[in-house]
Amino acid sequence: MLQPRKIGFVAPFSSASVHRSMRGALSYADLNPPMVIRDFRVTPDIAKPRKAAAELAALNRWKPDGLLTILDDKEFSGLMSGLVDAPPIVNIGPLTPRPGVVMLGGCFHRMVETAAQHFRQQGIRSLGMLIMDRDTGTQKSFVKAFGEAARPLNPGLATHVEPLDTAFLADVDAPVEPVPEGIARWLRELPKPAGVMSVSYGGGNYLVRVCLALGLRVPEDVAVISADDVDLCLSSSPTLTSVEFANEVIGSEALKALDGMIRGRMPEKQAMAVEAVDLHVRQSTGLKLAEVCDISGALNYINRHACYGLTVERLLDETQRVSKMTFHKYFVAATGQTPGEVIRQRQFAEARRLLAQTKLSITLVAEQSGFGSSSDFARAFRSAESMTPRAYRDHARRGGITEC
Repeated sequence: MLQPRKIGFVAPFSSASVHRSMRGALSYADLNPPMVIRDFRVTPDIAKPRKAAAELAALNRWKPDGLLTILDDKEFSGLMSGLVDAPPIVNIGPLTPRPGVVMLGGCFHRMVETAAQHFRQQGIRSLGMLIMDRDTGTQKSFVKAFGEAARPLNPGLATHVEPLDTAFLADVDAPVEPVPEGIARWLRELPKPAGVMSVSYGGGNYLVRVCLALGLRVPEDVAVISADDVDLCLSSSPTLTSVEFANEVIGSEALKALDGMIRGRMPEKQAMAVEAVDLHVRQSTGLKLAEVCDISGALNYINRHACYGLTVERLLDETQRVSKMTFHKYFVAATGQTPGEVIRQRQFAEARRLLAQTKLSITLVAEQSGFGSSSDFARAFRSAESMTPRAYRDHARRGGITEC
């Protein structure tokens, strides 16, 4: 019996985005057994040893084969100072490059492109971004990225920087008046109707309240898109349209990279970006449906239905509102595979699991993994695995299969 690969999932907080990353990692683990993931929720003060002593001690006792982390620089340094032995690590999110640590996150340019595309679908041509981050480097990168990805008609007026405290932005009940003079002047000068994006945590909710305080209607005068989790989006009035990184995809790809590192295969790049994003249309931009690809939704649907006769046409009908050509283009860009290839990959993963872990007949394995017939299954399996299903089962039971 193969020993499961042990993965420690380390994050300093709970949020919808963290939970989606975990779901993505679990989806990969489910398709690539034997693997077990254990959640270690450390305090944001992990850099102070006494604050995170219990969790760090538990992590060291468990001796994971790899770590999937969602930490910033300060938190990551605290983790490393408390580890007895550092296994391979993949970090999701912003982190200063470190030797041997692979970083994987979302593509900010793609996020901005998606927001700008949605604004234009609503007939809005005047686009802007409100930047509230205090770090000057981040401010400059946001201004540059917005100009390149959104291509606003008036680049000089398109962005406004107003550094605000993170805790203040996250407090949806904090009063916004008096509105900072710079924000008020900028919002009034933007040609109406305008579409404004905020990527600061809590920034979209704050922006809506500022607009209302200035007598600007949302979405009639200013349509708003945020990058917040669903809880903050629903606490806004009107509710917030949001564009987010596809964290399920990121979590799955991060664990895939980590699994390769555990097996001695380092990724070609130390830092990687997943282009897939999710757009959720709510009241702050009107309720016109967005013409964007829901890559995360497609992958989740494949994971649930691939073994039940799923076709690419049915996948498109059930999860998308775009043409087949557009869906195929963005799906390949985000995953590196066609939809049909991912469906077949999921079917093969289920077939390998059933062959290795059950006594089902080859005919039933073929049926339950989504192949049309046992003969079709046998031909496809032999082509993919270079052995027959029966030989694979015999080899797995002798402990000869090292990768499922």
